[in-house]
Amino acid sequence: KQQHKTMIIHVKTKQQVAIPPEATFNATAHSVTAKPNEAKPEKIVLGFKIDGYEKEIPKEFSASFILGSPLRTDTITMLGRSLTTEESENGMDLNKLIGKKCQIVVYHKSSAGGRPKPVVGNVLPAAAAAS
Repeated sequence: KQQHKTMIIHVKTKQQVAIPPEATFNATAHSVTAKPNEAKPEKIVLGFKIDGYEKEIPKEFSASFILGSPLRTDTITMLGRSLTTEESENGMDLNKLIGKKCQIVVYHKSSAGGRPKPVVGNVLPAAAAAS
C-alpha cells in the first residue's frame, strides 16, 4: 500500500489597507506629476488627499490645456474662477493648484493584481463652509 503525504497550504493574510468607499469627499490637491517627465509631458496626474486616508488618490489627465479639455475644466473648478487671458493663452503653472480645496468623487478601479484601488472620477467645487 502506497502512503500519500499530505501538504497543507496556509493562507497568509496581508494587512489590508482599508480604502475609502466610493463616495464624494472633501479633498485638497496635494501633488502635480508629469508623465513620463516634465520636459515632454503626455499625462498629468493630480494627487488628492482626503481626511482619514494617508495615500494620495490620483486623477490622470492627457497633458492638454485646450478649451474644453478635462484638465482645463478641473483647473477652473479648483480655482473657483475663470482663467485670466494670460492663463488662457499661455497656460498656467499647475503647481498653483496644490493646497486648493475641492470635492472629489472616488470610485474603485482594479489594479494590476486585481485589488481595488481608489481613483478620482470627478472634481467638484469645494463645499461651501457651514455658516
